[in-house]
Order: sequence, then C-alpha cells, then structure tokens
Amino acid sequence: MASIIKRKRKTKITYLVFVRRKGVKAISKSFINKTDAKKWARAVERKLDTGDYSDYSEASKLLLSDLFRRYIGEQKHKKKKSWKMYEFRCNILLKDPIADTNLLRLSSKHLAEFRDRKTKEVGPSTFNKYLSLISVVIDTAMQDWGIYLPHNQCRLVKKGKRT
Repeated sequence: MASIIKRKRKTKITYLVFVRRKGVKAISKSFINKTDAKKWARAVERKLDTGDYSDYSEASKLLLSDLFRRYIGEQKHKKKKSWKMYEFRCNILLKDPIADTNLLRLSSKHLAEFRDRKTKEVGPSTFNKYLSLISVVIDTAMQDWGIYLPHNQCRLVKKGKRT
C-alpha cells in the first residue's frame, strides 16, 4: 500500500508518495495534485506486482566514462586474448565527448555522432571495434553489475562497411 503525505509549503501544497515493498528499495515521488499522486502510486504498485518495474535511478547517475573506468578497474577485459587493445581503446574512449554522456540518456543519436567523428580518424572496421567495446561494457553493466537499462543502444547503430 502506498502512503501519501500532504506537505504544506509557503505558496502551495504538494503530495509526497511512498511505495514500499519487501525486497525492493522504497520508491518516492512528489506531486502537485492528489489525484496524480494516487494514479502514479497505483501504476507503480501494479508494476511491482507484475514484476515489470525497473529502477533506473542508478543508471541516471552514471556516465559512460564511469562504466569504462569500472570495466578496466575490475579487470574484466583481462579475460580477453587482446586485453591490452581493450585497455587502449577504453582510454581513447575516455577522452572522447561520448564518455561524458549520461548512461540513461545515451541514444543512437549520440552513437551516430561518435561514428561520424571516429570515421574521420579511423576506418570503418576500427570504428566497429570501438562500437563493439561500448556494447560489451554496457552489457557487462546490465548483466554483472545490476544496472538497469531499457536496452543496449549500440545494437541500433549501423556498423561501418568493411573495405
């Protein structure tokens, strides 16, 4: 059951909603209307009951650069045969503007801009390796680190044609 708390401010009244379930972190949100608060609470409870609710709060706080640093820091890349190349590519990606993109806001547009920048410097085959690395790091975050994301955006970007 959700709890709704009425908060009186200087100029207006707001409603704070808490949804608590055993085994799930408490979810809260603030509303101006009580009816909106009730609708949101019912929708979240419904999602929790069906198991559809995913908490994207951790992903919204992270940048792509944070994932690269953690990937290298936990030495996930050392399981690969060419781990030195993975480390080298991660360091290059950390210097690129795409590394400053919020993980939850990362879109195919960002990756397409990255493709346009990178293909001026390197060939399409090398760009595909960078894109593959980004995809592997995002998949690792989703599977091993428990960071919830709707999907991996790298799968939506066209790869460069090999020459």
